[in-house]
Amino acid sequence: MGNRAVITTAPYKASDVGIYIHWNGGRASVEAFLEVAKTLEYRAPGEDRSYAIARLTQVIANYFVGGLSIGIDTCDRLDTDNGNNGTYLIGKDWEIVGRKFFDGEEEVDPAKTKEIVAEILAKMGRLEKEKSE
Repeated sequence: MGNRAVITTAPYKASDVGIYIHWNGGRASVEAFLEVAKTLEYRAPGEDRSYAIARLTQVIANYFVGGLSIGIDTCDRLDTDNGNNGTYLIGKDWEIVGRKFFDGEEEVDPAKTKEIVAEILAKMGRLEKEKSE
């Protein structure tokens, strides 16, 4: 059990690389992950899909901290039809442009998204500080 989701770029292709997240797969969390990537001015999917997926993975891993909860593979090898949040399709500028394998209710919570963004940015700041010491 979890709050699973896969994040990949649009348009959906089973052969594209995706990020599997076991926890925090609701829309409020995914929007926060995308907002952090945009805030940090990481190259967006419209510029360089492989770089964007790598940096988004970094953002998510910094939020979870530890060895669990995320995976990377091609979508045909990930749990895209996971019974929770399905698969998010992200567009060229870090926005959600569609969903696959999802027919539930959206978790739209701007306050939660803002809180997660602040938490990730704080964690990343601490990580940067620790690396420089």
